[in-house]
Amino acid sequence: MTIPLKQFSIKPYKLYNTIQNYEWGTMNESAFIPRFIGAEVEPNIPYAELWIGAHPKAPSKIEIGGVKVPLNKIIEDYPIECLGEYVRAKFSGTFPFLLKVLSAARALSIQTHPNKMQAQRLHAKDPKNYPDDNHKPEIAIALDSLMAFVGFQPIHSIRKHLESLPELNMLVGQGLIDEIIKSDDPVILEKLIIQLYEMILRCAEEKEHLAACIANIHKRLTEKVFRSPEEEQFLVQHKLYGADVGLLSFFFFNLLQLEQGQAIFTGAGVPHVYIKGNIIECMANSDNVVRAGLTNKFKDVEALLHIIRYEFAGCPVLNPGTGDCTYRTAAEEFEMTKNKNLGGLRIKCFSSDRPIMYLIIQGSLEVHWNGDESARTLKFSRGDSFFVPAALSQYEITSNDDVEYFVVAVP
Repeated sequence: MTIPLKQFSIKPYKLYNTIQNYEWGTMNESAFIPRFIGAEVEPNIPYAELWIGAHPKAPSKIEIGGVKVPLNKIIEDYPIECLGEYVRAKFSGTFPFLLKVLSAARALSIQTHPNKMQAQRLHAKDPKNYPDDNHKPEIAIALDSLMAFVGFQPIHSIRKHLESLPELNMLVGQGLIDEIIKSDDPVILEKLIIQLYEMILRCAEEKEHLAACIANIHKRLTEKVFRSPEEEQFLVQHKLYGADVGLLSFFFFNLLQLEQGQAIFTGAGVPHVYIKGNIIECMANSDNVVRAGLTNKFKDVEALLHIIRYEFAGCPVLNPGTGDCTYRTAAEEFEMTKNKNLGGLRIKCFSSDRPIMYLIIQGSLEVHWNGDESARTLKFSRGDSFFVPAALSQYEITSNDDVEYFVVAVP
């Protein structure tokens, strides 16, 4: 049923968001998300993600006439008022981004995301496992810290790991590994490492050989006095996932430890796995994930190997600086800005005919606008989020105390 425009006022709206209880989320005394939003912590329930946006899988809701209505339904009925003409035309009438709070107690999965064309093909071929036809570039910003593996290490680092992994010959034979260790030609080395990585992932179905290989690595590492961070993570995740082929990716990917405010951006095809931490994520409005290990969800090794990007280099980290910070990325769907003001603020804001979302991290924020009858005010505190429709051209945000918040807009 269409919501009458007289009820859908052009004003900011508090967002009522959905929690996803995936098994890798934090729980009990470590549960971050319910404490962040001021909700009760239910025992032994994993709190993994808080979705803030208009994705049909778990849309946020806004209250209209005493009824909570899904945001995607409102946008469908009033695309110009919500999105503005530019965003409506550019993104075919859909909300362009999805904001999340993510809280990981253990590894998510070995994964990557398709580009737009690949996403359309995967969706057409297998809509059950690939429900979106959209790509999913994403940024992850550490709220406290984030440990993650992202992208392929430089080839010399991978070769160094392989020299210390004699057990791999149980999966792929010694010949290929010997070629990699002996070669000094960077072009040849890249081709050989790609060949090796693809062989390893395809060994997931050779359960007996894989189990023996991982068991032997595990035995050697537990007896080792000094271990690398990658080796430590192998042992930690082995306790949770056992003989999973994804454990071997730790010796190929860059291990990152982000501090508060630091961020990483992963475009299409970049392999990654978040290990532990509380973060803010923003991405194109999609739930497309191609997985190949460290998960009980659907895995699609061949699809992942088809779309993965082999770029052998360190992963760049986006640093926030000391004051307000805009995280520059290649995404067309979103731009993230972190604002931290000490002692209060008063800012006049303009929508530029684009939708905007706010998420309060610390403190409280008031938003003021001119309604049909008089000036209006809403107050938001830690864990709250709100949506500003594109048609609200001007408004003001104020705070009397210290406040930290994120703003997401379309560039």
